[in-house]
Amino acid sequence: MRLFVVFCLTLLSCGLVSEPLQADELQTAAGKTITGELLQIEQNRFTIKSKAGTAEIPATEIVRVQLDPVDKLPPSGGLLILANGDRLHAEILRAAEEALVIRLTACPRLDELKVPLETIRAAYFSWPRATHARNRLIRQLEQTVKKTDLFYLKNGDYLEGEFLSFDEGGFQFESAAGETTVPRNGIAYFYFNPELIAFPQPEQLHYQLTLTDGSRVTVSTLSLNESRLRARTLFGADIICERDRLAAVTPRGGRVVPLSELEPSEYRFTPYLSRNWKWQRNRNVLAGPMISGGQYFDSGLGMHSAAELHYQLDGEYAAFETSVGLDDSAGQRASVEVQILVDGKPVFQREVARHSTEIVKVPRIDLTGAQQLVLKVGFGKNADIEDHLNWCRPVLIKKP
Repeated sequence: MRLFVVFCLTLLSCGLVSEPLQADELQTAAGKTITGELLQIEQNRFTIKSKAGTAEIPATEIVRVQLDPVDKLPPSGGLLILANGDRLHAEILRAAEEALVIRLTACPRLDELKVPLETIRAAYFSWPRATHARNRLIRQLEQTVKKTDLFYLKNGDYLEGEFLSFDEGGFQFESAAGETTVPRNGIAYFYFNPELIAFPQPEQLHYQLTLTDGSRVTVSTLSLNESRLRARTLFGADIICERDRLAAVTPRGGRVVPLSELEPSEYRFTPYLSRNWKWQRNRNVLAGPMISGGQYFDSGLGMHSAAELHYQLDGEYAAFETSVGLDDSAGQRASVEVQILVDGKPVFQREVARHSTEIVKVPRIDLTGAQQLVLKVGFGKNADIEDHLNWCRPVLIKKP
């Protein structure tokens, strides 16, 4: 027996015995979770094989499919942030024909892609690995209000003007001093004039893809087989890459409606002393990335105690689903009381404290005939100290 154990350990150390494969997980609008192997995506239908057999499910009936985990560390290299919130980890090569030419980090064999300038909010030549540095850049982007193109230099200064082009030779832009050229290696990142940004908003069914390097890209068409992913982005580029680079798929435009896409009917905030906090859409309450329990969430609501968000439902929805967790930016003394009310009646209540880093999965809430949904974040045991709460991927499910 001892020799057998030694033999198995030797095989593991040599890489001859593989770890168990992670199962794919598909969540349906009906509240069912199917665990198994996603066989294909074709013509807006997902085919998944589980112990119970093979099922084919329309994309309109799917909340999310999780295939592989996102890498723990962001890749080295550049990052594009698009006007719709998509993020592309990529090598930023040059400008051409009113577009930035890039090469996706997750799909190194893919040809160069052209991303139209009008769809881009920011371009970073070297996206930092440190969390605090990434958060600082995101907050800076969200708080920038200047109506011009901004070019941030590596020495900490920035220049204003109109972007013209860039290549290996340098950046060209029009400023108050006339046409100016800056060496490429002197630019750290740049923002485009928000007034000139436009992004196509699809009304039909579409998908948000998460790649294993953390890239998020919205696509209008999607197909998947045992080896390849094929998709067409909203900005018109085709993506073809290995299936194992896909981490998750979230259909949009079906029965599932992200709560962050809706406007609340009312927001109430009660300060503990005098400071007022605004709620945030798809960001934490500090306007940084939503990270709870070490997990990044691209959809959700950031709130601070004590606050309430009210939503009018008008009887249009069947259910509500969400998870909650303190943002990783919260201090060790953070503690909040989370409550969900439907038509004025509490249906969920839970203390969420910093001593536990878990993300709390809220049981599916029935909304049949409901007129109003209220999300409340109340003071916990330590007043309002760093009470940064995230509602993680909250969704409403339309009636069938």
